[in-house]
Amino acid sequence: MINRIQIKEAQSVLMEESCALQAESMIALMEGEPLLGLVSSPGGKRLSANDCIGQVYFKDGTTVDIVPDISDIRSDDGSSKMLMEMLYSTFGMTTRGSIAGDLFEFFVRMFIDSISMLMVRGLRSKYHLVSGNEKAFKGRIVFNEHIRQNYIHKERIYVEYESYTQNRPENRLIKSTLEALLRKSTDSQNIKGLKTLVMGMEEIPSSSDVDKDLSMVIIDRNMVDYTSPMLWCNIFLKGMGLAGASKDNLAYALLIRTRSLFGAYVAKMSSTDRADGVFQIGCAADIRNDGDSKGVSVILIDLDWSFYDRIRDQTILDAESLFMSAPGYRVIPYNRRDRLRSMAGSYLSDVLV
Repeated sequence: MINRIQIKEAQSVLMEESCALQAESMIALMEGEPLLGLVSSPGGKRLSANDCIGQVYFKDGTTVDIVPDISDIRSDDGSSKMLMEMLYSTFGMTTRGSIAGDLFEFFVRMFIDSISMLMVRGLRSKYHLVSGNEKAFKGRIVFNEHIRQNYIHKERIYVEYESYTQNRPENRLIKSTLEALLRKSTDSQNIKGLKTLVMGMEEIPSSSDVDKDLSMVIIDRNMVDYTSPMLWCNIFLKGMGLAGASKDNLAYALLIRTRSLFGAYVAKMSSTDRADGVFQIGCAADIRNDGDSKGVSVILIDLDWSFYDRIRDQTILDAESLFMSAPGYRVIPYNRRDRLRSMAGSYLSDVLV
């Protein structure tokens, strides 16, 4: 039975037996990192989250959304809004929709935005060696094939030539990812955006071998714009198992360490009104799977941010230092487990009712 559950950090939820078995496999893939826990209770096994936010998706469609916990915001709806506010603000996304609390749909939208920007700048092309029986001469003649195939058809010539085309591994992976997300996404705005992008890549074929194309991806100075799209292609196609036609062929846990999100959000908000520096945000993903033996995967996402201070000519990597040097700094007392959580709450209290 398809079921959607929302829990806060440190809370737990009772799992069906099949889901509990999948959760056990996910926990094993984390190699001792206590982000997810599974404990026995009188009614069965309960899944808990520890200092992480994210989404755990099971093969039967059951989805557990893990949202942050700040003492000032007690309702589940408030926690969902808080999560979306932090994500949208951190990544500087201005278009905000109704994907409250759904981390998957948020990252789909972020992927759509990155591909839209990539297409505006222009998809990269590449020379490909093409051979075939043509009506006109181009490139060079392949004599052996020409004699074999055109003994009767004198009007044709077998040639080999280079063609400059957008049919390259990176673009094929993007096309396959867009098509896979169309099968998975349920958000109307995301579906509309995905369809528009697929139509824009009509002349590019989908990937026939995802693993091979992923191994052929090259990110050099001419392909810097592809860094983020390729990261998310890897996450969606391999980490979430969306490369196939089935929507439910892989169970996965998509997790972000809470402190990583709070730190990036505090740094972003602390640098918003500053003209003396530049804030940058990026993602890194650690994808772990069990080799399809049990069909589970774990995706650990780390948010990588930095702030370059032009006046001091140095890069600041500590969110608390950036917060305390920001305009309008307010003293934030130590609250609960860490001050960073309180700093995030101070910014969120200004935007959330």
